Amino acid sequence: MKKGFLSILILIIIIALAISPNIYIKASGEGILVWATIILPAIFPFLFFTKILTDLGVINTITNKFTLFAKIYKTPPISAYAFTMSILSGYPVGAKVVCDLYESGFINKEEAFKICTFTSNSGPMFILGSVGIGMLCSRTLGFIMLFSHIIGALLNGLLYRNHKEKFNTYSYKFPLINYTNKTSSKILSSQINSTFSIGESMWNSVTSILIIGGFICIFFVIIEMLNNLYIITPIANFLHSLTGIDTQIFVGILNGIFEMTHGCLDIANLQFSPILLCCICCGLITFGGLATMMQAFAFLQKFGMRFKFFMCQKITHTLISIIICFILCLIFV
Repeated sequence: MKKGFLSILILIIIIALAISPNIYIKASGEGILVWATIILPAIFPFLFFTKILTDLGVINTITNKFTLFAKIYKTPPISAYAFTMSILSGYPVGAKVVCDLYESGFINKEEAFKICTFTSNSGPMFILGSVGIGMLCSRTLGFIMLFSHIIGALLNGLLYRNHKEKFNTYSYKFPLINYTNKTSSKILSSQINSTFSIGESMWNSVTSILIIGGFICIFFVIIEMLNNLYIITPIANFLHSLTGIDTQIFVGILNGIFEMTHGCLDIANLQFSPILLCCICCGLITFGGLATMMQAFAFLQKFGMRFKFFMCQKITHTLISIIICFILCLIFV
């Protein structure tokens, strides 16, 4: 049944592409342009160097001191590294780092699920620079969104600290590390050193950034298609009739559900209260949009991440961040 519905949906998309190729070629080009000029230069270096750090095993030494962080979230100390990289580099580097840690044997499946609840984050370059200063024209709102997003991630992780997930210990590339056992660390280091390759790290990073670009391109086309087929507007009008909230707000939110940058830009162009615009943009950034989720899920599925769980933790993170953002806006705006 699901395959039949999906097949029909894909056929409709193909027909729409064939009927109006010029429109969707332009949308595809815009997606590729965003990827090439914004995403590629900002994220690719992080993908490459975090992969090297993981392969070298250096992060084991770096994160051994983060015992408090580990106790709070009931995860290995190395989870502090994943969190730090996620907030420095943004989507979907957090997911990629968690995947690398899992494949290298630093964490197991249950730990990977927990770590994902506080490492699916956007970066300061996008939140503060692109949305805060660039779209909303306010450094203050940018910092409020950034702080709300990060604190929201940390609080979100607490909700899932007791999550239990079945895993197969035979699925790991390397044995799991006992962080207090020097012998285990030495064994792991020798294993990592024997398999480490800069060329392999580069190939892995290039493949990852191409996957990201592919999803951005496809979702730009999908958003254009939804708007051209007048699917978004009727839904927005229906929600307006139920709530009385301006239709354009719902159009921006619906677009943002598919691709957050598109949605944030739509919302920022509206003439409403800065507090309202800030809270909506913060929510869209934290939710990430289906385009970003698919980018992350391309990595997370390698250890069996369930989309239902991933969506659930994204929704809770979004709600927490919006609440924090609203409170901060009342204080500082």
